[in-house]
Amino acid sequence: MLVRQCKSNFLGWIVPLLLLSITVHTAALAQCSPGAIICETFGTGTRGQLPQGQTNFSYRAIPCPNDGEYNVMDTVASSCHGDAWHRVTEDHTAGDVRGNMFVVNASYQPSEFFSQKAEGLCPGVTYEFSMWVMNINKVLQPGPCDEFSLRNPIIAMRIEQTDGTLIREVVQPAVPRTTTPVWVQLTMQFAIQTNVNDVVVKLINKGLGGCGNDLAIDDIGFRPVHPTLTIQFPNSTATETTVCADTRLTLSVGAATGYPNPVYSWQQSQDNVNWTAVPGSGQATYTINPVRAGRTYYRLRNAQPINANAVGRSQCSAESNVLIVNGRPDAPFSIGDDLALCEGTSQVLRAPEPLPAGTTIQWSDQSTNRQLTVDAPGNYWLETNLNGCTYRDTINVAIQNCHLEDIYVPDAFSPNSDTVNDKLVVMHPGTFTAYSFRVYDRWGSVLFVSKQADTHWDGTFQGQPCLQGVYAWTVDYSVLNGQNQERHFARSGRVLLVR
Repeated sequence: MLVRQCKSNFLGWIVPLLLLSITVHTAALAQCSPGAIICETFGTGTRGQLPQGQTNFSYRAIPCPNDGEYNVMDTVASSCHGDAWHRVTEDHTAGDVRGNMFVVNASYQPSEFFSQKAEGLCPGVTYEFSMWVMNINKVLQPGPCDEFSLRNPIIAMRIEQTDGTLIREVVQPAVPRTTTPVWVQLTMQFAIQTNVNDVVVKLINKGLGGCGNDLAIDDIGFRPVHPTLTIQFPNSTATETTVCADTRLTLSVGAATGYPNPVYSWQQSQDNVNWTAVPGSGQATYTINPVRAGRTYYRLRNAQPINANAVGRSQCSAESNVLIVNGRPDAPFSIGDDLALCEGTSQVLRAPEPLPAGTTIQWSDQSTNRQLTVDAPGNYWLETNLNGCTYRDTINVAIQNCHLEDIYVPDAFSPNSDTVNDKLVVMHPGTFTAYSFRVYDRWGSVLFVSKQADTHWDGTFQGQPCLQGVYAWTVDYSVLNGQNQERHFARSGRVLLVR
């Protein structure tokens, strides 16, 4: 697997390439490019040979390796091979005390001098591989030893699948000789084929050895090269803003959109070092709700859909700039849960204590008292203001009949078809869960039975009008109380039928 390293083993660091460029620099730069996921510097001090299988050359712990040999060392002596090599007093990394480099004396014939497997790479992602190379041969006149043709390092990078199938091979231009030691940076960009995650890289020296073709390698870097991604505040190019805590603030993708048709992952941090994913933030915008007091950092990652499960990994996703949100403190509080009041009663709402010094309050009726009495249904709120930052808490008040077991049956009714009191109605403000109403004559005979609360007695029996007089009634019913519990009741009484 690819892991970040520094001063460590020369591990896998290359995948299929598309572009290649060679640049000569006369001054040492930083070890590896920013964002490198591998930075191989070959360590400091006594190193020893490379791991088994990484090179076909022979390891010789001597100042001047011979043809087909290599050493890992911190200086190169000018006395090597008849004063043919430069004196190199330090590796590529400036100020790297006793920093090592990989010194190779090419064999007589073109040959492979490095091989390594790279695993677990991200499909579709462009990577950049770079290394610093020095031709350690001085500028000399051609002679019979090199057949009157100066032999310089010509490095080929060969990429294969793990089964040996060739993916691509690129032969770099020869690394030139110079009058003084000069490090040359070789860089290339490449994209991983979507059906390949593991590859093998091989470095091959295409030049002839014998006289010349000797080189040193240092500061090998490997990094993903993602498209640029930016985020911004609404209608602003600033990278930092201050807003009141417990408010809403929306962040969005800026001018640089990163990958096309991507998956998104917003992240937040308290120290700009340790980042955590923001839950439910898979869109091109993210609303902070609410803004927290203090300083919080935000950034965005996006990746191609094929890397959706790895959007949080730097190797597989583009990373945006960082925005800083400073939440100015407010005075948060609660005036409690929603209320249900009985008819004819009231409730006193009180401002919480204590509130931060300097906090002012205002109720929904615009009063600034410490309490508010409510006796009607509606929404009521209390708002605090601290140094211009407001915080509001709202509750809903409902009015209910707290005596749902009560019913009302009139003392008299007049079924004379004048549309006024023509029926005996059992009145109730709620809903019955069970209901049975009966009417009796003075001898106890049942004249009327109803199982439905909306079916009323019209003063008849078997279709004939009943005589004027007093009749008895009973009602058995069940209702739900305020705790949603069913309660059963039985009532009885008398009613005067008037003709």
